Amino acid sequence: ASLQVNRGDRVGLVGPNGAGKSTLFSLILGEASPDEGRISLEKAATIGFLPQEHAPAGEETVLELACGVSPAVAKAQRIMKTTPEDSAEHHEALHSFDEHGGWQLEPKAKRILAGLAFRESDFDRPARTLSGGWVMRAHLARLLVQEPDLLLLDEPTNHLDLESLVWFQEYLTSYPGAILMISHDREFLNQLVGSIIEIAHKRLNRYRGNWDSYVEQRAAREEQQLSAYKN
Repeated sequence: ASLQVNRGDRVGLVGPNGAGKSTLFSLILGEASPDEGRISLEKAATIGFLPQEHAPAGEETVLELACGVSPAVAKAQRIMKTTPEDSAEHHEALHSFDEHGGWQLEPKAKRILAGLAFRESDFDRPARTLSGGWVMRAHLARLLVQEPDLLLLDEPTNHLDLESLVWFQEYLTSYPGAILMISHDREFLNQLVGSIIEIAHKRLNRYRGNWDSYVEQRAAREEQQLSAYKN
């Protein structure tokens, strides 16, 4: 298997159940180790992952979950709360908080939650009181707020209604990072991706274009292989 994903890429990952799509995600996330070869990431690159099911939810509110502050912002917040306002340490933390977009987190989270069909009255609800599908939406909002350099999405449209799906699709068209997604939603793939990675016969095959283009190219490739075999 050989695969390169560059900044700005929109890649769909397809293949039958059991082919290895989730395993490939695990390798990229560092949860599994390759038998040989290596996974290399751009220095300081961040990765965000939305699983297909079962994301955790606790006592935090929906808005707090969606804000999902980074370690740098969390550290700055702690220092700002525990140091005198006129201290050098407080000023450094304030600068770090501002530099990492701390002031924009909550407004951005609210916009994204609204796009995913949360009502304003939902923002202060404990996340644990939501159904599984709505918890997944809150975690999706969290990822979009954090804006990692590489977004790994496993069937991200499963829990979205049509209105939220249209909003999400449009939002991803201007997403600044790279996106690698597993999806059975052909129309979603058609609208978003610029290439398809097919896992077949223990190999990765890359096709340029969206889902429809992939289907045409694969049919032509299979026809060529059959013709070569007959000859």
